[in-house]
Amino acid sequence: MAHNPDGGLDGAPDAARGPAPGPAPPPSPTSGPDGTAAGAAGPRVRRWPIVLLRAVVTLFLLLLLVQPVLAGMFISGDVDLLELHEINSHTITFTGWVLVLAAVLVWRPGRGPLWPAVLALLLSFVISTQAGWGYARELELHIPMGVFLVSAGTALVHWAYAYRPGRGRRG
Repeated sequence: MAHNPDGGLDGAPDAARGPAPGPAPPPSPTSGPDGTAAGAAGPRVRRWPIVLLRAVVTLFLLLLLVQPVLAGMFISGDVDLLELHEINSHTITFTGWVLVLAAVLVWRPGRGPLWPAVLALLLSFVISTQAGWGYARELELHIPMGVFLVSAGTALVHWAYAYRPGRGRRG
């Protein structure tokens, strides 16, 4: 038996040569979009929860960034903007609770880390406290807490766009 350059053996029985190369089999109905079997590399990672979280947390941060602008314009003399500051506060509160839901969806069906959901829950409670301090005119607490909220919202947006589902548990 001589070795052939194409990897076969001259003179060997067909069983020793292995199956003849041919076209690749069509993907099975259980295979993923990249052609790998769904169960081969672990369960399939859902991407829609992180897309939803990115949309909600971006809106959340934009609303947070508008708040100090509205407050500053109110302080500089445009009294009507205090009402917009209040309306935006209610919108931020609602968006904060939607953010909690989106972060929980990243954790459970999305197989992501738990800490963003915990942070979103903490932020939602802080927002409620922040609104109370604003109504009570406790500005020595209201303003620093606003800075904290913008900082935490910025960090959460950064994480949401840096996070790649299915690439380990680095979260």
